[in-house]
Amino acid sequence: MSEDSRIVEGPLAAKEEGVALISAVNVFTPATEVQDLERFAGREEELQTLGRALESEGVQIAIYGNRGIGKSSLARLLERMASGDVQVLDRLRARPGVDFDFLTVFFRCDDSVTTIPRLLLRLLSDEDALAPWVPFRVVKREGGDETSGKLDVKVISLGGSTKSSITEAAQEMETDVVSVFNNALRTIRESGAAKSGVLLIIDEVDRIKDRTGLASLLKTLGPQGVTFALVGVATTIQELITEHESVARQLTDGAVLVPPMSEKEMNEIIDRAEALLEHRYRFDPEARAWIARIARGHPFYVHLVGKHSLLKTIDLRQTVVTKQIAEQALREIALKGSAPVQEASYKTAIGHSHTREYVLKAFAEVADDEIHTTELYAGIAKSLGTDVNAISVYVGHLASDKFGAVLARSRERYYRFRDSLFKAYAAARPYQLKPGDDQDDVEVDEPVE
Repeated sequence: MSEDSRIVEGPLAAKEEGVALISAVNVFTPATEVQDLERFAGREEELQTLGRALESEGVQIAIYGNRGIGKSSLARLLERMASGDVQVLDRLRARPGVDFDFLTVFFRCDDSVTTIPRLLLRLLSDEDALAPWVPFRVVKREGGDETSGKLDVKVISLGGSTKSSITEAAQEMETDVVSVFNNALRTIRESGAAKSGVLLIIDEVDRIKDRTGLASLLKTLGPQGVTFALVGVATTIQELITEHESVARQLTDGAVLVPPMSEKEMNEIIDRAEALLEHRYRFDPEARAWIARIARGHPFYVHLVGKHSLLKTIDLRQTVVTKQIAEQALREIALKGSAPVQEASYKTAIGHSHTREYVLKAFAEVADDEIHTTELYAGIAKSLGTDVNAISVYVGHLASDKFGAVLARSRERYYRFRDSLFKAYAAARPYQLKPGDDQDDVEVDEPVE
């Protein structure tokens, strides 16, 4: 840490008389991806792969993996790397043989981006995306919508000396957004604004319901110096890019499956937080081991539990985060709803049934991704003093829409959690209900064994 920085324990980071203030509230960042290099831990192999992908001609990038595993944080470092950030490049084992000078755009999809044409329209029209770089304005044509995969738009020339082929003919014209997008990227490349090319980082691609046409864009624009970095929740490339077969060659050196973090990497997150706090506070070895165990490789939980454990330690006027404090912090996270998505899913899944909660947690405690039911059913039934067939009914509940469909049957006698982040939460969260709380049990029409 530089000499002109000091620690504050209030809720905000600020600057005072030129001195950078670092808040204890913000050394862990569960609410957002890590963008500050001082907070970014591990991922050496993935960063090296991304560096080589940027240096390789015609390669397209896909960053995929489970929820809460750190994909967006990795994508943010890719953004900095592509802009030639020396600090990020110094993290690589082998520096690239060229200097990167990409025009980079980081765009996060939301629920309004339902198709690839709508994605392109947002990229062309958003000021934080490509709009400042093209000499025309693009708006959705009144009354127009996707028809046969197309979205008609209106192109309005903004004048100036630089003209693209699509705006030379008329001051205002109507055409489809894919043609406009291709011409816009060609215009940017020909302008010399980006010596290395254009890098479009599209985060949360999995939220786009219909991704038809995505592979075609990768094939068309790749040879023109346009690199896409697609970031999303998926276990395979096929899940992220439905037409992946047609671009398999372009993705060969750019596919990055982000695995769960190792215990060493999770400890590095805590190491970096302690360093930012100038070691005024520390996590004892037992607390570190417990946090790593419940996080199950998800940096989100290291940040979430780490933050609340640290703040609780400060409230107690102590300087050492213990396992006991961390466990209490997790109970308060559940009570206060500090993990709102996971907590909502948990309460939906258990309803008002302690038995179903017990079954959920028993499944969540299995380390394997696929959970074999035969022995597990028998163990749960014995612990609860009930029939094995009754357990299968509760599993059917957990696989049903009524209870959030948190489980999915993967094959005969095997289930898996749809979301590994929720699985880790369900295993670690303290019980909500007590034995005898079984008020809402209903049978549902779901496959059970």
